[in-house]
Amino acid sequence: MTSDTRLFLVVPSAFGLTASIVAYGGSYVGMSMDSLSFWAIMLHIGAIFLIVPMYLANLSGIKDRTFSWKVFAQEMPRWVVPSIKLLGLFSALHFILFLIQSHAASPQIKNGEYVLNNHSQIVKVITQREYLMLKGAELRLFATGWMFCYFVETMFWWFPRRVKTS
Repeated sequence: MTSDTRLFLVVPSAFGLTASIVAYGGSYVGMSMDSLSFWAIMLHIGAIFLIVPMYLANLSGIKDRTFSWKVFAQEMPRWVVPSIKLLGLFSALHFILFLIQSHAASPQIKNGEYVLNNHSQIVKVITQREYLMLKGAELRLFATGWMFCYFVETMFWWFPRRVKTS
């Protein structure tokens, strides 16, 4: 993999990581998925788009043609894999917390009321304050997922790997 190719892929990865951190912080000051709709879609697409070349790079370097965390861990600085695990745990905790807080429903406004909506069934009527809190939690849920994905991608492209010869 040439350094130009890696640079071409690390820049959007690092941008996605930075944007997801900003979104996470913004979720505490009123930012929500609704206010980021275009950028949220772009962050989703970017995370998926950047996984493809990462996977293809692994296919060309590993004999059994599967992604190997063991190989990945050997080629990265020692702090990278524990950081990935910590971000994965952080993301999972936000997911569980959101499920508990929202009763596994989506905070919405229906007929002028703040409600928790689960597939067109109103689970609960909530206050405006609860609605805003849940909208922030919803963004944190997505932002931590983006942080996880973009961190893995950034680390993958930032640190060069040895060329496998067989």
